Amino acid sequence: MMAQALQALLALVLAAGLALAGRRWPRLGVLAVGAGVLAGWLWLFGGLSASPRQLPERLPPLALAMLLVAALSLRRWVPEWLLGGLGALGTGWWMGGAPRNLADLAQAAPLIVAVALYAVLALRLRGGRAMLAAALLWAGLALAGPPGPAALLALVLLGASLGALAGPRPGLAGALPFAAALAALAALPVLARGAALDWGLALLPLAALLPWPHRLTLRRPRR
Repeated sequence: MMAQALQALLALVLAAGLALAGRRWPRLGVLAVGAGVLAGWLWLFGGLSASPRQLPERLPPLALAMLLVAALSLRRWVPEWLLGGLGALGTGWWMGGAPRNLADLAQAAPLIVAVALYAVLALRLRGGRAMLAAALLWAGLALAGPPGPAALLALVLLGASLGALAGPRPGLAGALPFAAALAALAALPVLARGAALDWGLALLPLAALLPWPHRLTLRRPRR
């Protein structure tokens, strides 16, 4: 239990450090959530798997890819909306088994589209709403999720999203690592077990998109 808490704490501290630095150097703030998630997940798995054999092992390479995409946005020569769309589509493709031929692509197309659309919706989750979504997913996975490290992965995401609250609200590129991680984690129980409960767990974080009170989402009301 202590090791699990330390993994989430590492994600929180790293994300908070980059988020605070982002107040002065905005480019560092873009990397806050992505760096926190990647650090926590790498600690959990002990590194990157060259050829992931299990579903959870797909997540650290995905986190690394999304962090690199977020870093690419700092170059200013690629529109953020394009990076966000490609990142969401890449998340769906990766979680769909990374098909490389037309037959496999056609078979995995429903899953690819579903995960990509989920990631696009998750791009709207910033600040307190992102933390709320991560908390809902972690609670659902911890209470009723399938066996495996899914709940621990979600706890790391919660720590990173909490740490990121220390900095300014992220833009589209800064939200991409969180959106991809949330979409991938939400797909895990559906792919691993596929029970009706797992579909409910997958949709639970999207409740953060609802019009919650400003205090609950830690967002100041607009004047």
